[in-house]
Amino acid sequence: METTTIATEQKTENFNFSNHFLKALMSALYYLIIYIPFILPFAIWGKAAARLSMLWESKSLGYNEENSAYPIYNFYFNYIVNFIFDASMFLVWPIGLIITIIELTNNVDAMGALTMLFGYYSSVIAMRAGKEIVFFVLNTLVSWFISVIVNIGQLIKNMWLLNIVIKRKDA
Repeated sequence: METTTIATEQKTENFNFSNHFLKALMSALYYLIIYIPFILPFAIWGKAAARLSMLWESKSLGYNEENSAYPIYNFYFNYIVNFIFDASMFLVWPIGLIITIIELTNNVDAMGALTMLFGYYSSVIAMRAGKEIVFFVLNTLVSWFISVIVNIGQLIKNMWLLNIVIKRKDA
C-alpha cells in the first residue's frame, strides 16, 4: 500500500553565514511582522469578497431542479459550505468595527477595544481554516468512508457469489 506524506521538511544546504543570515533574517521579519498579520488576513478576506461578488453576478446560489439529480442537497451544500463561510469572512470586519465603536461609546477602555479589533481581524484566518477543515472532511474522510462501504458491499456480493458456486459444486 502506498503511503502519502502530509508534512515534510524542506531539504537545505549547509548554513553559510554570508549567504544565509541576512536572507533568513529578512524572511523571518517579513513573514512574522508583515505577511501573516497584515497581508494574509486581507488576502483571505478579499478572496471571500470576490467569491461573494461572483455569486451575486451569476445568481448561482438558488434552488434549481434542472441542473442536478439532488437539487436540495446541492443548494444546502453551496449555501452552508460556500456561502455561509464566505459571507461570515466578509462581514466579520465591518460588523466587528461597528460593534467595537459601539462598545467604545459604552466606556470600554482602549485596550479592550484593541483586543476586540484584533479578535475580529484574526477571525478571518480561523474561519478560512474552518472552511478548509470542512472541505478536508468532505473530500477525504467522507469519500474514504463511502469507498469503504462500497468495498464492503462488493465483498458481501463476492462472498454470496462464491457461496452459490460452492453449493453448486456440492450438489
